Amino acid sequence: MAKTELKTPSRKTKLTASDPSICLVLGGGGARGISHILILEVLDELGVVPRQILGTSIGAIFGAAYASGLSARDIRQFAMEALSKRTEILKKLFLQKPDTLRELWNLTPLRSSLMNPERLLEMVLPEQIAKDFTELKIPAKFVATDFYAQKAVALDFGSVHKAVAASMALPAIFTPVEYEGTPFIDGGMTNPLPFDLSFPAMQVTIAVDVTGGPVRDEKGKKPAPMDVLFAASQIQQNSIVNEKLKTRQPEILIRPPVDHIQVLAFYKIKEILAEAAPVKDELKRKLEKHIKAGAQQKKT
Repeated sequence: MAKTELKTPSRKTKLTASDPSICLVLGGGGARGISHILILEVLDELGVVPRQILGTSIGAIFGAAYASGLSARDIRQFAMEALSKRTEILKKLFLQKPDTLRELWNLTPLRSSLMNPERLLEMVLPEQIAKDFTELKIPAKFVATDFYAQKAVALDFGSVHKAVAASMALPAIFTPVEYEGTPFIDGGMTNPLPFDLSFPAMQVTIAVDVTGGPVRDEKGKKPAPMDVLFAASQIQQNSIVNEKLKTRQPEILIRPPVDHIQVLAFYKIKEILAEAAPVKDELKRKLEKHIKAGAQQKKT
């Protein structure tokens, strides 16, 4: 696949006089998180720049790209080219040179089948993503789960790639990621939608929940063992989000209608973007309402 030439534009808001301090929170949910692209497009179309980005798992991936300065249009273009052809995804994962394949799958004498998330990110992420948090255009934090401390940790220093890899290290798929000597696994295990970690000064928090949940098969087919494994994780993450919402509500909560999309169905990118498209108008209405309210408050 030919590399996509991406730009890193300097964003200028069209609404500087009334733009509230916005925290963008992109949740975890596997392939359902592709709908995050639509949220980023709304921000670019309105000319609104978040003051902070928080991301978990797939949300950390898109959050890192956007915080690095990539436009929503470039992120969509890159994702479409990288994910739309299932055969090319398989080539990237399975047709590497033997040494690379062993490293990717982290093969041991016990023949572990877990993938190395850092190596995978090196193969699929745009080169324009910042290497270190100090290089980000927008301050960001990516949530991962400290394996031994059994708690969520917001990573915001050092290697961006390593932090994103730690945030997306889903058990049964990826090996844990060593970050500052501590093993981390997927942030969705403890905080799949980290809107509670935003800066206190943020006026508007936009939280995008893509945790989803198991959907009954129309033909009455029983779920396969792997489907049950992923659905169990969805149920857990949904429970965490719903409990958090009982004590605090983000100013804007967006839930794209993509529950039926399987965790690893990244090749369905066109379908996901088409079905989740209505969230763009929903976000625009809600965000413009807050922007107008903020402008009125400044006048008074």
